[in-house]
This record gives sequence, structure tokens and C-alpha cells, in this order.
Amino acid sequence: HLVRNPERFSAEEREAALERADQLAQRRVELAVQSERHRIARDLHDGPLQALSNLVLEAEVMERLLQRDPDRVAGELADFKDVVREVVADVRRQLAALGPAALETEDLVPALRRLAADWQRDTGAECRVRVAGEERPVPPGLQQVIYWIAAEALSNVRRHADARRVAIDLEIRGDGARIRIRDDGKGFDVTAVAPAEDPPRLGLLGMRERALAAGGNLEVRSRPGAGTLVEAEVAMVG
Repeated sequence: HLVRNPERFSAEEREAALERADQLAQRRVELAVQSERHRIARDLHDGPLQALSNLVLEAEVMERLLQRDPDRVAGELADFKDVVREVVADVRRQLAALGPAALETEDLVPALRRLAADWQRDTGAECRVRVAGEERPVPPGLQQVIYWIAAEALSNVRRHADARRVAIDLEIRGDGARIRIRDDGKGFDVTAVAPAEDPPRLGLLGMRERALAAGGNLEVRSRPGAGTLVEAEVAMVG
């Protein structure tokens, strides 16, 4: 009659439990990403594709007006270009949300630095990235969540904040990772953003859902004239 060592059995059980928890966390992230892909497909259809269809119609109208009213066409072209820029920015945001190509060839930190450099080039505002904490690999699913939150936060800054400086701080710990995106823009009243307005206006709900799906949380702190801080934490099990 053999009796198993209780301490060994307990250690094995703990290891198995940690492995199962890690698998469940990864599965939650995968389901959240899949849900987000479906949402983005709908948004692309209802947003940029619809806008592009309208732009084609406007271009046809301007073409007919070109000969008899060129001054009016000149004014219409200015508005036309503004709409095109908005569509381009929207498509870039949607592509980033689908999953950055950068993470297929490089890790999270280089991808964040590239994201910040591209954003800085496009906006003319300063954007820096600082990394602290342990040198521990971040699971691929969590890398995508962290990157997506950073990309969405930068998109919000571009569209709403009128900021001159943005700081991205990533801290990697034994039990998880934390990312903070702070800007010196005009800020807003967080309590005034109704849930129904959340996704189209600031994307706060989407960021929170991503963080929650990764076993973490997300907070937004802001007030008019004082900039905005987006802080998210995600869990790393195992």
C-alpha cells in the first residue's frame, strides 16, 4: 500500500491549477479578441466604408460643378480633404485594434516604441515610452491587449485632447503588467461620459472590456484643463 507524499501532491496540484488558470486567462483573452474582431468588422462597414461611399458621391457632384462654379468646388474640396483624413485615421485605428502586425515580428516593448514614434510623427506632439519592472516575458495574448489599449488611448488623444505631450509607462511585475498613458491635453469630465456615448466618443468601454477579459481592470482619471490618465492592469498567471 503506497501513500503519496502530501507535500509533493500539493505542489503538483498547485502547478496544475496554475496551468489551468493560465489557460483560462488566455482563453478569455482570445474570446475578447474574437468578439472585438466582429465588432470592428461591423464598424468598418458602418463607418469608413459608408464614409467612402459618400465621398464618391460628393466627388461626382464636384465633378459636375467644376465647369460652372469652380469657386464653390474649391470650398467643397477643403471639406472633402478633412473627411478623407478622418477616414484614414479611423481605418488606422481599426487596423491597430485587429492586432498589430508589429507583434508578429517583435515583442511588446519595441512595438510600443514604434507605435509612439509613428504617432509622434503623425501628430507633431511628443510621445515617449518608459519601461520598468521585471524582465519577464509577457504572454502573446496579453501583449495584444496592452498594445490595443495603448493604441486606443493614443487615438483618443489625437481626436479629443489637443495635447502637446504624452507619456506611456509600462511596468512588468511578477503577477501582471500595468500600462499608464498620460497626456497634457484639455481633459474632460469623466462623470459626464454616459455609457451609451462611451464607444463612439472615447472608446473607454472597449478598453475596459479588454482589460477585464485579461483578468485586470482599467481606470480613467481626468478633469477639464488637466489632461487625462488611462491606467490599465492585466494579470499574468503562472
